[in-house]
Amino acid sequence: DEPGHIYYSSRELGPFKHAKSEIVEGLQALIHVIYIESVKTLFFRYFGEDELYINGQIVANDKTHVFNVGSTTRTAKSNQIFYSDLISKVTSSEDRIPLSFEVKNVIHTFKGGNDAIRKMNLSTGTGKMIGIMGGSGTGKTSLLNIMNGKIKPTFGSVKINGIDLHEEKHKLEGVIGNVNQNDLLVEELTVFENLFFSAKLSMKGYSSGELTKKVISLLKTLGLYEIRHLKVGSSLDKVISGGQRKRLNIALELIREPSILFVDEPTSGLSSRDSENIMDLLKELSLKGKLVFVIIHQPSSHIFKLFDRLVIMDQGGYPIYDGIPLNAIVYFKTFSYKGNAHERECNLCGNVNPEQIFNIIDAKIVDEFGNETAVRKRSPEDWNSLYKRHKQEYEVETEHGSPSAGITLPSKVSQFFTYFKRDFLSKKSNTQYMLINGLVAPILALVLSFFIKYFGSSNGIESYTFFSNENIPQYIFIAVIVSIFLGLTVAAEEINKDKKILAREEFINLSRNSYLLSKIGILFIISAIQSLLFVLIGNYILEIKGMWLEYWVIMFSTACLSNLAGLNISSAFNSAKVIYIIIPLMIIPQLLFSGVIVKFDKLHPSLSNATKVPWVGNMMASRWAYESLAVEQASQNSYELYFLANEIEKAKAEWRKDYWIPELKKNIDLIIEPTTNPALKENALKLLQNEIAKADKYWKNIDCVDCEEDLSYGVNLKTEDFRKVDSFLFLIRKHSNGVINKERQNIQNIIKDIGIVKYKELQSNYSNDALTQIATNKTETNKFIIDNFEIFQNDNPIYNDPKGVPFF
Repeated sequence: DEPGHIYYSSRELGPFKHAKSEIVEGLQALIHVIYIESVKTLFFRYFGEDELYINGQIVANDKTHVFNVGSTTRTAKSNQIFYSDLISKVTSSEDRIPLSFEVKNVIHTFKGGNDAIRKMNLSTGTGKMIGIMGGSGTGKTSLLNIMNGKIKPTFGSVKINGIDLHEEKHKLEGVIGNVNQNDLLVEELTVFENLFFSAKLSMKGYSSGELTKKVISLLKTLGLYEIRHLKVGSSLDKVISGGQRKRLNIALELIREPSILFVDEPTSGLSSRDSENIMDLLKELSLKGKLVFVIIHQPSSHIFKLFDRLVIMDQGGYPIYDGIPLNAIVYFKTFSYKGNAHERECNLCGNVNPEQIFNIIDAKIVDEFGNETAVRKRSPEDWNSLYKRHKQEYEVETEHGSPSAGITLPSKVSQFFTYFKRDFLSKKSNTQYMLINGLVAPILALVLSFFIKYFGSSNGIESYTFFSNENIPQYIFIAVIVSIFLGLTVAAEEINKDKKILAREEFINLSRNSYLLSKIGILFIISAIQSLLFVLIGNYILEIKGMWLEYWVIMFSTACLSNLAGLNISSAFNSAKVIYIIIPLMIIPQLLFSGVIVKFDKLHPSLSNATKVPWVGNMMASRWAYESLAVEQASQNSYELYFLANEIEKAKAEWRKDYWIPELKKNIDLIIEPTTNPALKENALKLLQNEIAKADKYWKNIDCVDCEEDLSYGVNLKTEDFRKVDSFLFLIRKHSNGVINKERQNIQNIIKDIGIVKYKELQSNYSNDALTQIATNKTETNKFIIDNFEIFQNDNPIYNDPKGVPFF
């Protein structure tokens, strides 16, 4: 209202007494637009001029003009006064957190030896927005990652309040925020949920209600409140706009209240309006006391003027400018000998064309024909040399003491539950994901069980019984493979799709173990449900009774193992295409080395072993799962449990009587026969010695006195030399016959007690003939295997006791 004073909203902000280049030193309020009718009067009185330039244009005396962000003002005799100079005084406050940021002699070299950053020095304080510009490959992102702590420089240091960022990073936890170019949003969650879970993961000491209030407040500030219930969506299936996504990505960092914010190309892919909105938001943050670093590419005039300071990089990582953005135009014009070097802005519109800076930097030498050559007029080294000589020095007093960290991280247990809930909600909201994973197991069970439900024919009438279904062994094996397949596919992309988000969460030191355990928990629940659905449908259709829990436990545990394998695949590879190529490569060995399709003793000699499962078979989940299910179904069903103990003893005795003793007799005949090859005699004797020794050691009530001594005289033995051995074998045969007769009678007594009708009913409902034949090796013609001069049982393997001698 009167010369020498300025008013804002009818309140006096401060006088202009003693003001020279720093016009509003006494102002204390934060303002974004200053109407400068009184400012004109001040200039006229102080400089004795009747002409005032705003944004390079002479302003009329009889009009009020807006002093916007990025504006400049001067008279014909004064220096330029920038909006940033003015606003830094307006927003200065004793309450502002003291902060000093110093990049000292930083040099960085890539592993291959190429220079990323040449010697770089930069000092600044709080409340600034600093832009970093340069062409592709000039080291902008490398510089940003060095300053935010992601990359440790080859030489030099980055210090915040005197604390080395790379050596003492733990002291600066919560101080730095970083907004990457990548989209770090969970696509299936809403705008509110994305921000809420980000806050929940990184902010300790807040209740859910308090966090909700903070999230809503920030969404309102960023203009996202009206879309808070919308799903974020993918980049292809967009629900919210690109500008809204950028603001939400920035909000993920702002909710943590960092003192320093690094932003990598926030305007890429956005419209000019959205770009300006994003940059206005970042400018507001700097005005509120944040230190903001922004990598920017091809800014508009408005965006260019928003920066308080500009750093320009050239090819090879050379810094070539550090100063006020508008002065950069004059600087490069001056050193390229332009005639209008003093002009910063367009005289007519006041706009700036930042692109002319790079046109000057990259200007090429013209040959004698007027054609541009590939050689630049000034090399990066030349521009860097000029930068060193003319660099504007910024003196910043080093602050001491830890800068204020906006938040502290919650415990790992709390992070686990937050990760778990976030992942659960994201999957729940993905209808397609829920539908496919919910239906795939029952559909596979339905198709598999329906088509292999074999109906036998009796008296010309087709009927189904579990006992006569020849496809039960195949069903069990395919069920195992289905478990492996489902476990792998449900987990294969889990970590891969989150890698960008994980990089950000690693940057703020969130617990990776909490994340992984939450993933494992969710996947185990999914696998438990899928296994249950498969068993319920498949076993019901095939009438597999009484084994629900056993089937579910084995299928679920197999799927869990596959979940873990899938997570490892997901973490190891960067491409979803590669992951889904790897899955068949994981399943094929499970088929080949399960021992079902190809028996272990029929594999290549380098892998096969006649008497035990080879190492490759022991590594296959399919082998353990199939074997456990087959043995459980064949031996622990409601029918077999009546006779199991008797069948075990009878099978052992029958094998001794029918195969073991005749084989030993055969070897005795070989030794006695004078025409037998001496080598065969020697082999037969070694086998006989080994087997008699094992038998003599096992039997406590049948002694083979001097048997081993008799066999120690070599191959020249006669019939009379085997009398003690024959007597010993006779006693074993006699004992075995007694066991066989006893157990047969016991089985008949059990059948009599059960009743023949119930016996047949139990057998029809609970026992499967095809599976029993496989488990007892009925179709195998070789009932024993000779290896390393020992006899191994190859009959009724289901009844073998792994803790003792199998056939004794």
